[in-house]
Amino acid sequence: MLKKIILFMLSVSSIYAMHTAEINVNEYDLEAGVKLDVGQFNTTVEPDTTFIGVYYLKGSGENDSLGGDNNDVNSYVNFNFIVKQKIQGTNFQVGLGIKAAYTSTDTLDYMALPIGAELSYTLPTNSVIPVGLKVAASYAPQSLSFLDAKDYIDYRLEAYAQLMDRASLYIGYRNIDTNYEDTSVDYTYNKSGYFGIKFSF
Repeated sequence: MLKKIILFMLSVSSIYAMHTAEINVNEYDLEAGVKLDVGQFNTTVEPDTTFIGVYYLKGSGENDSLGGDNNDVNSYVNFNFIVKQKIQGTNFQVGLGIKAAYTSTDTLDYMALPIGAELSYTLPTNSVIPVGLKVAASYAPQSLSFLDAKDYIDYRLEAYAQLMDRASLYIGYRNIDTNYEDTSVDYTYNKSGYFGIKFSF
């Protein structure tokens, strides 16, 4: 009986599962992330609407505002929460959320709680392969910046093609500004193009 219940739960969760894992790269940088669909753990939450996640970016000196391969750049990580909703009668989906972003230098620590939004659009093509666009941005003023942080802003643009039901390829461009309080220069942690793959499970 227990075996039947477990098999039933697995089959139901696989039908509605919207968890995602992704990885993207360019010549110098590596980014990986996981988003979990809260609706799979809480029956009061509709699936594919509320997500928690974590992203890790190993940036490089070549793609920050200081430039140069002699510039050691520490890793960047963010924990995020976002609520998404499809706009009825359209191919648009909008999302609003918040995240906790952390990085550091050899002498300074940086943390911010930026508020963000994203908008995605599935192109109305008759193609077998769905194609879409996504734009996302986050901002934290000084009141949401902590430790040695002054403020935070990021944005990214992506285009994706869903090659399979549970896998898609995408290309994008990101810009992440992590400005420090004790420096007179605005610091861009990473500005670069990338390509990657995303899995749903």
